[in-house]
Amino acid sequence: MGKHSRRKSGYLPKVAAGAAPVALLFAAPAAALASPAELTLPLDHRADSTFRRDVTTSGEDGSSVVRETLTATRHDFLAKDIAGAALTNDLTESAITQREERQAETTAASREAEAVTRTGRHTLRLGGVRAVTANNQRVGQAAARDLALDPLGGGTEHRFGLAEGSSHGIWPADGVDVLSQNAEQLDTGLYGTFAGDLDGALSARRYSGQAADLGRLGAVGVTSEQHATGQLSGVLDAGQSHELGGQLGAAWGYAKTTQSLGPDGPAGSIRGDLGVEHVVHAEGNTTSVRGKLDRSATLSAFDQRLLGL
Repeated sequence: MGKHSRRKSGYLPKVAAGAAPVALLFAAPAAALASPAELTLPLDHRADSTFRRDVTTSGEDGSSVVRETLTATRHDFLAKDIAGAALTNDLTESAITQREERQAETTAASREAEAVTRTGRHTLRLGGVRAVTANNQRVGQAAARDLALDPLGGGTEHRFGLAEGSSHGIWPADGVDVLSQNAEQLDTGLYGTFAGDLDGALSARRYSGQAADLGRLGAVGVTSEQHATGQLSGVLDAGQSHELGGQLGAAWGYAKTTQSLGPDGPAGSIRGDLGVEHVVHAEGNTTSVRGKLDRSATLSAFDQRLLGL
């Protein structure tokens, strides 16, 4: 049994003393949002769900085809004005299943695919300021099988993929905005034949982008992309690219770099573009393929070309 000591009601551990003012800053807005007076009606809430099944059949010359699609969706929308701020929440969820069967005298094949998606959008508007955030997720899988009797053969295939993305934006004034976007995707699959051969592949991608528009003052943006694709046979393709660009009045600048590793060997490039409208303009580009460099550059002043490589 350890010792216990009674603490006064005002006791606050030293490690949490610095956090107390921050907690108090958020306590007042949270209490206001949770107040029954603020969350009263009117409240705009709409929800609906749908379910649909479609089946089609066709056939001619001893063959038949059957297609079936099942779709289920749910939509939920909520809007509310709180302390002068307009809040909206829009959510959509869906699931879809597709199947196809083909039969003939000596062949048969089937295809099926399922996917589940979810998208959400949240908006806050306070006076002339608007902020939006959105996100989406998707998971899916697909399979296929085919069989032939003359000549004897067949194969089976299975794929799986998932994707996720988000975007955020704020518009603090007319003509001014700040945007951000991110996305990731992963796909994999296997394919086997009646003879015993097996192939597989894996693909992964990632993208991000940010931009700021300052109206007449200018704009700046950054994008980045990476990907990797591989196969069981040993072929690997991996690469990435990055871009940066901006404009401030009559001046602008742009830069882009790429790197890749593929079956033909490593490769990369760097490109730059900088100038002031009708005054000076410089542009350069360098590429490298399997260690061999290729460069080019130009320089202009007052719309007249001075140098070129």
